[in-house]
Amino acid sequence: MKEEDIRPDTIFNDYLLLAEKDFETYFRDVPYYFGSCPACGNKNGELAFRKMGFDYEECPECGTLFVNPRPYEEAFCRYYEDSPSVRYWATHFYKQTETSRRERLIKPKARMVKDSIDKYSKTPSEESCIIDIGAGYGVFCEEIQQLLPDNVLVIGIEPAKALQEVCQNKEICIIPKFFEDVATEDLKGKRIKIATSFELLEHLHNPGEFIKKCSELLNKDALLFLTTLTWDGFDLQILREKSRSIYPPFHINFFTKKGITILLEKWSFEICNLETPGKLDVDIVSKMKHEIKDPFIQLLLSQNDDVTMKFQTFLQEAKLSSHMMIVAKRK
Repeated sequence: MKEEDIRPDTIFNDYLLLAEKDFETYFRDVPYYFGSCPACGNKNGELAFRKMGFDYEECPECGTLFVNPRPYEEAFCRYYEDSPSVRYWATHFYKQTETSRRERLIKPKARMVKDSIDKYSKTPSEESCIIDIGAGYGVFCEEIQQLLPDNVLVIGIEPAKALQEVCQNKEICIIPKFFEDVATEDLKGKRIKIATSFELLEHLHNPGEFIKKCSELLNKDALLFLTTLTWDGFDLQILREKSRSIYPPFHINFFTKKGITILLEKWSFEICNLETPGKLDVDIVSKMKHEIKDPFIQLLLSQNDDVTMKFQTFLQEAKLSSHMMIVAKRK
């Protein structure tokens, strides 16, 4: 799989340009504050680099990369509710890449969730539900529903208005709120058996509050599935501020394996499985090899496909790909 298969350059570059303009509208003239590491709480972060007006710090304790100082939560709420770049993601990016992402990403992810349910839990019953936090275009909700009994309710949680409308048109049960505002009364009388959150942690203003909310809503032995970008990953470490994945205001947290473990354990989650099954590190770096000075990396990128595929497999097995997946159980 290539990055172009799921993030075509023409669409993705347009999105990045809109995000730059949104910085001026939503973040240029708002107050900022200094905080601590979103993973371990260390207050002595060290400046790693600046990008588009945002400072990224690296935690000396757990290694997590995060924006600090950062705007207050109200600015992010306004941005995610109806900014031009968020609307473009909903109306253009999702729409034009839905088929490819469904086949290459979402269907395998749904099967992984179902397999993990079978391994670490039990099939949800009629009294329980699955929630997908940040449901987006609703594709995962559709795919996981097909793998479960019809009487198991799948609920999407989505704050962006344009994406809510897409899900509602697909007749997906949607809670139109930020997850932190969800109450048990919103859950149609169901108990959460499974919660999923894909590619969301890197966006959140306060990841600690998010995981705390998961801990509060999920019952004992419920499973939490997370995917996110990890600062331990090959392409992020090589490209650093040149990476298109490190792009404020939408990606502001990059946890390490150590950092996410600390955060989950703090809020009563036990990690069942942590891996980095990413497939794009080498391809992403190859597309930006003109930016790379390291001679060994240049040599690596000049090898044939067999060698680069083996290296990508090594990154997966060594847990050094930038795409991290966690299965955790509520204690």
